[in-house]
Amino acid sequence: MKRYFLVTLSLIVVLGIIFSGCSSTSPAPSSKSLTPSPSATAAPPASSIITTQPAMAAPIKIGAIMSLTGEDAVVGAGVKAALDYGLEKAGGQVAGRKIQLVAEDDATNPTMGVDKAKKLVNFDKIDVLIGPLHGAVTMGVANFMSSVGVPEILLMQKSIQAIQFGGKNVFLPFGTHMGTGYYLGAYAYEKKGYKTATALFEDFVAGQEFVGGTIAGFEKKGGTVIQKQAIKSGTMDFGPYLTAVQNADCVFFWFTPATTMKFVAQYYAAGLKMPLFLSLSSVLFAQTMASVGDKVVGILGAGPYTSLLDTPINKSYVDAMSKKYNVLPDAQVVSAEVALTMYLEAVKATNGDTSPAKVNEALRKLKVSTPAGSFSFTPEGLGVGDLYIMQTTKTPDRFDWKVVDTYSQIQLDVPK
Repeated sequence: MKRYFLVTLSLIVVLGIIFSGCSSTSPAPSSKSLTPSPSATAAPPASSIITTQPAMAAPIKIGAIMSLTGEDAVVGAGVKAALDYGLEKAGGQVAGRKIQLVAEDDATNPTMGVDKAKKLVNFDKIDVLIGPLHGAVTMGVANFMSSVGVPEILLMQKSIQAIQFGGKNVFLPFGTHMGTGYYLGAYAYEKKGYKTATALFEDFVAGQEFVGGTIAGFEKKGGTVIQKQAIKSGTMDFGPYLTAVQNADCVFFWFTPATTMKFVAQYYAAGLKMPLFLSLSSVLFAQTMASVGDKVVGILGAGPYTSLLDTPINKSYVDAMSKKYNVLPDAQVVSAEVALTMYLEAVKATNGDTSPAKVNEALRKLKVSTPAGSFSFTPEGLGVGDLYIMQTTKTPDRFDWKVVDTYSQIQLDVPK
């Protein structure tokens, strides 16, 4: 009992202290306390205010793979200049976010290209990949990129397989090898009236598809290809092949740039006079034409661009690139301009959201104006744009390609 009494007494004392403390610090409310005084709503001292600034958005990282060394080095520097100029025009930012370009050289080597793509995605954490340019490099890189979902915008024409790996994040603004060649073959039959042709091409995927498309378009319209010569890459002497050429109304051909120069020079040196149709015009450069001379005038070709396009946007672009980088834009250069422009416009459309799903969706809804004309995409990522039939010509200051006909706003593949 005594113990119980002591515990009870202690509890009473503690409660008494608690209640007495509460009453001493909490005066009874009055009618005056119901209306806050000015001091009750006054701002606290400046030193007690906690302010937070919005976090700066991380830079947008644009990865680029190009051939600065190796076989395609002849066009790599121009591609890099196009990207540098495009970012300069954008002021180095888009949708309020700064842009960082991370460029890599694939050395025109497929294995190195895939390694560089993995480095850009896994280490640099890029938001988009532009390129590659070389066809063999492209296929391995596109296969990898489709597995990670990061948007990839390819340069120049490629095999249709490049956008069929399943990721739906690979885009082909300039369309396919076959599509470019197809319309040239159709033009040879429909507009030039030629009925027979002989064909020579470099024996790998691009050569087979460019000239294969030309043959397909020609035959679809009613023409006959009487001879096909597949020529090994690296061939220096075309004498045996030129001797074997059978007489026809015209000649279809395509080789990589360095080989094209050798073929054209040796073709005219052999005294052959059949009209030449080049399945992709951009492999015959202005400087190459100059080395051959006036005989080169009159070759017909198909392509997405020439520096002689008579539009205000192209004239301004040619002037700027010539003055700033001493580069006369060709299709390879402009393909980088087109790819970059389409990505930046997609980011604007997402208000700066660079998540792959948002950008991939935005790219499919775009239509943009570029020095090469207007471009958009099909749901599959295939380019829709203008394809030009061109002829080599001599201007007061250079040889170049001039437009003689246009297939406007077509899906840039063989028609279904």
